[in-house]
Amino acid sequence: MWPRLLAGTGAAALAAGSAFFLLGGADGSSDENVSARGKVVATGVSLPLTVPPSPAESENVEALQAEAQPPSDELELVLSAPEKASDWDAVPFEASWHVAEGGPVNGPVDLQRVEGESWESVTELNLADGEGTADVKVDETGIYRLAYGGSEAVDQAASNDVTVVSGDLLQSRITATASPIDDETAEVIATWTTPAGVAIMGDLELQRRTDDMWETVETVTTGSDSTAEVEVEAEVGTKFRFVYSGGNRFDEVKSDVAIVLGEDVETIPVSTCSTGVEIDNLAYGAACHYTPVGVGTFVVAHDYLGNAWWNAMPMGTMVELEGEQAGLYEVVNREIAPGRGSALGPASNWTCGDECDVILQTCQGSNTGFTWLRKVA
Repeated sequence: MWPRLLAGTGAAALAAGSAFFLLGGADGSSDENVSARGKVVATGVSLPLTVPPSPAESENVEALQAEAQPPSDELELVLSAPEKASDWDAVPFEASWHVAEGGPVNGPVDLQRVEGESWESVTELNLADGEGTADVKVDETGIYRLAYGGSEAVDQAASNDVTVVSGDLLQSRITATASPIDDETAEVIATWTTPAGVAIMGDLELQRRTDDMWETVETVTTGSDSTAEVEVEAEVGTKFRFVYSGGNRFDEVKSDVAIVLGEDVETIPVSTCSTGVEIDNLAYGAACHYTPVGVGTFVVAHDYLGNAWWNAMPMGTMVELEGEQAGLYEVVNREIAPGRGSALGPASNWTCGDECDVILQTCQGSNTGFTWLRKVA
């Protein structure tokens, strides 16, 4: 992008300098003064850059800030909009695009909104002299950005994101796990995502249950992988949770209670399932053997339905499965895989072969945990 911009600016500068030189020579100015004045005019030239249409494709949302952030000074493509839609029949979204050393950009850009786990285009803004606006009806709270697909004139670009509130704030999920490190210390992990599994980055309060009261221990910050980890003083049986008090995007939310697990037997009721709908409708704390997979025995459930603790069981923990695959098992290994769903590839990537008999699978925020169980009785 920059060679074209610099070349265009340089050509304009030379043209402006030449024109000024001719005019200057006509009024009898000295060559030295003409040269100096010509340079001043040249450095002030900033021609608009016109870009062709290049619709931005749908793409996955990498992560979202819990609180809307102001655009950085270095950002070239900037989006602004009112924080609340209630004062408008149609919300005015305003775009500004000025490339470094190249001046304003003219042409179309897409206004996109977070839909599930992806950015989807809503409408188009046409920019003139680097500025443009579009009025959009907003019926529910959403997160928006501008995007340009890229062309020979300018690279692919995306703006800051903004939130427009209409009605309720956005919902999110926090799960918590607590694993003993030794007799006096535990590792407590928070995972914070949207209902679609997009990572949320922000501050959460870690609270401990003491004498029937929840007390704040410290504040943790989740990263782009949706997780935050902290080591705290705790014995087996200590209860923790994470709390977000609400902000300008997401409503208040609390995690389930995480208990520091010991080596006592943990019980999981297991049925069979063959579709995602059946998994979505499992009872709280229940799991199912996903029968379409033939390369291993995968027992699956959602973390936010009371199963996040699977990813926190210490090695050697005894697990009793009731119903399908009934028996007593020992936790022998675990792998936290980056990504969820189809991003993980085929199930054969995560099977255990002869090293285990059952694989417990549940999400950990935007990632997926696979806990290996070996049958002992």
